[in-house]
Amino acid sequence: MEWQSILIGPLSLALGVLLLLFFLAGFLWLTGKLEGYDPVNELLLRDNPALGLRYALFAVAVVFALLAIIDRGRGDAGAADFTLQAILATAMIYVSRFLNDWFILYHCSNNREVVQEKNIAVALIEGATYMASAYVIGGAFHDWESGLTTALLWFLIGQLLMVLLAFFYRMVARGTDQALDDQNLAVGISIGAFLLAGGMICGAVVSGPSAGWRHDLVPVAAYLAAWTLTMLAAHLISDRVVFRSARMRDEVTEQRNIAAALFKAVIFISVTLGFTHG
Repeated sequence: MEWQSILIGPLSLALGVLLLLFFLAGFLWLTGKLEGYDPVNELLLRDNPALGLRYALFAVAVVFALLAIIDRGRGDAGAADFTLQAILATAMIYVSRFLNDWFILYHCSNNREVVQEKNIAVALIEGATYMASAYVIGGAFHDWESGLTTALLWFLIGQLLMVLLAFFYRMVARGTDQALDDQNLAVGISIGAFLLAGGMICGAVVSGPSAGWRHDLVPVAAYLAAWTLTMLAAHLISDRVVFRSARMRDEVTEQRNIAAALFKAVIFISVTLGFTHG
């Protein structure tokens, strides 16, 4: 195999991703203008890190989702297929933004918090939802032979599961909404990592050959229930063993302890990786 043929695939895909990023820059600028703010002014004049974080994680999530669709699709894609799949990935990640605004961070306006208040905690959770959705897309499009409709249905089911996980987090960690209003970055890291882990587990459980979504719902529910109990046990054990002199929830919510939040994030993501690869 000649070296030229080895490089054609990686270079062409990298070029496609680069062109996609230019498209996303224009898309995000246009949507920002339509929503009543100037992204260039926010990023360069107001030095808004929250909006920068939103845009960065949105772009990475779209690329991640696109590559998952391509990898699970018909093999090497031509320019037309690549374009259609890029539009599909962008649309699904963009849809997840509204689901986040309406059902996960329903207590506040994401745009007000991110654009006006420069709330990095809210932007981080929004970005984590994008990445989690990308994992769900990767799982939903694992079996192209089941059809686009089935893949989109699993994507919506995955979004619903993440909404339920956000409610579950609020039940366990009281005061989450007020902490986010107060721009508590530690809480943003904690819930963002939990939602990302939820997206990873959703993507893993819906991947593989499907016998039909109705038939698969029971094993999916059992798998998620087992993961949720594992997460809860890991959280309680680490809380008792590592943070013996203080409750981890108080450290994150009351003390704004970013180190404790990162510890929780490592627990959520690492245990999830072990669970999905078991």
